[in-house]
Amino acid sequence: MKHYIATALILAASVFAGNNYGRAHVAEEKKQTFRITVLNTDGAPQNGMILKISGYGTEYTSNEEGLFEFEHEINEKNIRTGNFYFPDDKQKSVKSLRLDKAATDTIIRINSQEDLIRYKQSGKTFQISGIVKNSGRPIANAEISIQGTGRRASTDANGEFVIEADYNHVVMIRAEKMENKYLDADVFLEHSEKPYTINMIRKGADRIYASVEQMPQYPGGMKQFFNYVRRKAHTTELAEKTQTEGTVMIQFVVEKDGSITSPHIVRSLKAELDTAALDAIIVMRDWIPAKDHGTTVRCKYSVPVPFKLPKPKEPEKKPVLPKDSLLADSIAADSTHTDSLGLFAPIAAGDSLKLDSLQKKLALAKDSLFTDSLNVHQKNDSLQTDSLKAVQQPAAEVKPKKRNAFVRFFRWLFGIKDKEAKPQADVPGPEMTEEKEIPVAESTE
Repeated sequence: MKHYIATALILAASVFAGNNYGRAHVAEEKKQTFRITVLNTDGAPQNGMILKISGYGTEYTSNEEGLFEFEHEINEKNIRTGNFYFPDDKQKSVKSLRLDKAATDTIIRINSQEDLIRYKQSGKTFQISGIVKNSGRPIANAEISIQGTGRRASTDANGEFVIEADYNHVVMIRAEKMENKYLDADVFLEHSEKPYTINMIRKGADRIYASVEQMPQYPGGMKQFFNYVRRKAHTTELAEKTQTEGTVMIQFVVEKDGSITSPHIVRSLKAELDTAALDAIIVMRDWIPAKDHGTTVRCKYSVPVPFKLPKPKEPEKKPVLPKDSLLADSIAADSTHTDSLGLFAPIAAGDSLKLDSLQKKLALAKDSLFTDSLNVHQKNDSLQTDSLKAVQQPAAEVKPKKRNAFVRFFRWLFGIKDKEAKPQADVPGPEMTEEKEIPVAESTE
């Protein structure tokens, strides 16, 4: 009985867990509707702009009101980035926006190059507003000025201010015991739906340094850092996929505990590559913090994330085959300047017919030289036996044959030496052939 009860409980738990998983999975896959409106500084809609979501091939186009309206899944573990492009340049993104819950209904400001030129030439001013805070608390009586114009304002008790700005001058915020802050007017326009929050940093303790005595370091050194980004951002694969090479520069702050905060792109390359590089930096492990005069400090740091195409493979080298006959080539090369007898002819490698013909010519030449050698030997033998032949029978006088230079060369080349003539047997003369009678003495007995 207990066995059946345990089995039933296990089955019930499995069904309950499966239902919960299904609900969590459905919740995770639930799509969210996004309404993103793009305007310029004057509030005119930027229609015809293009929005691409990293990792997806779908493109969205803003309507006449500059509105993008679409559905997209929100996943806290993997938040996608929306990249905005002007219709005349789909390769260079002009702004990126993380597609989280805060961006489901938002207005952003993007000015084209024509807009910027027009604003700067006209010197037109526009109203900006903000809130100055430190550690979440508003700062009263902070001074806001537009440098080079004389326009100034101060924050109220809530830290809020309003001032006329333009595109040609920088906005400076100054507060007592705080580090000065400098901002472009674009920042305020991008968040024009509400006052832009400016977080001030107290001098000394919370200061972010740009150069210190000991700069922050990635554990294991920069070699390990590049190995990490190459593996995490898949730099080689993305470069090959997009056929794009270059470097994305990312800046961030290394806190006193080594954590990474405020990562942002300072030099863009391509929307898909920018997103991959930034995502790899966001989840990067803690660094070794910076130190200045022995004190751990916050430090601003920039790193490159390179994207390189894989190197093409070198073609395999074919082995060089040896020639068919080194002997034939050697003979043909050595005999070009001495081939006056026509014994040698140009021979191609592997031409066995010509090689056989050459061998026959060499054999004939060798026989001829051997015959000449015999004649010379016979001449020498006749000189040595002249005295004997004069007594016995006069022999026909053999005139020595004069050898030319080529014969002497080939005799030397083939190592032919004179052979000694065999001694001739004595020929009995006529007087030796007659038998003489020897008288025999008669016996006296």
